Amino acid sequence: MKTGRFERITTSNGFLILNSVLIVIFLIACSFVVTGCVQTGASQVAEPKDVKDATVKSDLDELLTTVYCYCGCTRETIEVCTCDTAMNIENDFRDRLLAGETVEQIRTDYLDTYGPQYYAVMPVEGINLLAYAMPIIILILIGGVVFVVLRRSTRSMQKTAAAGAHEVPDSQVSNEAVNKIEAELERYKRES
Repeated sequence: MKTGRFERITTSNGFLILNSVLIVIFLIACSFVVTGCVQTGASQVAEPKDVKDATVKSDLDELLTTVYCYCGCTRETIEVCTCDTAMNIENDFRDRLLAGETVEQIRTDYLDTYGPQYYAVMPVEGINLLAYAMPIIILILIGGVVFVVLRRSTRSMQKTAAAGAHEVPDSQVSNEAVNKIEAELERYKRES
């Protein structure tokens, strides 16, 4: 029995599909490895090297993540920004923390010098309270609307079920009609 050329093409297509799937899986695995390496490398770069005390390190991390860099490159926190200005600010913050200043003193001094627009955390005061409260208010409103709609639909279904139990539906076919249809069907079968 001869095999045609289409069987060979099908086999090679299956082989190509399998290879394509393996290549895609390999690329996905490589992207996870590269992403992990980049994130690990980024966290190692952002870690202060001279700080030995854990409290000073955590205070420095808090400062670096709550204040924007004033360099003008992009609106990024000092921890994320890679310019020389951010490095200088980080070194200044580290020196001031080692000298005994608190996080609040350093942050207040920085924001007084460069302006409140460089504070990365939205303060919970004034109109900002509305921004913090809106997600909760929206969730409560959506929940209320869903509750009302479900309650109305269950009530209407209960009323329909109660009304349907007492009435005979008009859609039921009488026995006479069923007998007539069956007779017509039998007559049709005999004629065919």
